[in-house]
Amino acid sequence: MPNAFFLKVSGEKAILDSAETHHLRVMRSREGDTLTGIDGMGFIYAFVLERISKTEASGRIIKREFIQSDQREIIIAVASTKWPRLRIILEKATELGVDTIELFESKRSVVKLEEEKLTRHEQVIREASKQSVNPYLPEIRLVKKPVLEDAFNILLDFGGTSLNSVSKTLELQRRVRIIVGPEGGFSPEEIREFSSKSTKVSLGRRTLRVETSIIVTLGIINAYTGRM
Repeated sequence: MPNAFFLKVSGEKAILDSAETHHLRVMRSREGDTLTGIDGMGFIYAFVLERISKTEASGRIIKREFIQSDQREIIIAVASTKWPRLRIILEKATELGVDTIELFESKRSVVKLEEEKLTRHEQVIREASKQSVNPYLPEIRLVKKPVLEDAFNILLDFGGTSLNSVSKTLELQRRVRIIVGPEGGFSPEEIREFSSKSTKVSLGRRTLRVETSIIVTLGIINAYTGRM
């Protein structure tokens, strides 16, 4: 169940669309209740629910707080994978405060990326933002392949150094990209290409699933950069 609701704000008025109104009803919210709202752009609101109908609801803003961004951008670049795993990735990355999610097809990807499915992906991100009260909605985009010249890139690879060994470097970076392969791993050619512009990092001896490796890496990076 959501811990916050997405709002459109007009002055001191909070407006909730049909999807948010449905969640109000599921949670048995009533007129007069004080609830939490987010707008995906940095604000967290407290509002009093004043009206609820079948398709829309509205309320009065009683408090607003702007959560200042740390001016970093944490990106995950994920080779396309099956929906159950991708759903977990989208959900948990959002909960952990990732800023951008890049999806691309690698040579060993077993799933094709389709623009028409972005709406489903965005819905998962939206629900995860509500559940975690994340004031910033991550951007998700489909790319042919990650552009590696614009960030400090980490390639998850068994042959890499420990994540701890680059902790000081991470603390200084304003833009960090984590590159994660599909379930079958990157091809040798892709590893060579990514390695030329990335630091290879290993998460240890255990073979982790794609979604687990992303959760672990984001958690550690958040700790290094003070984002927890």
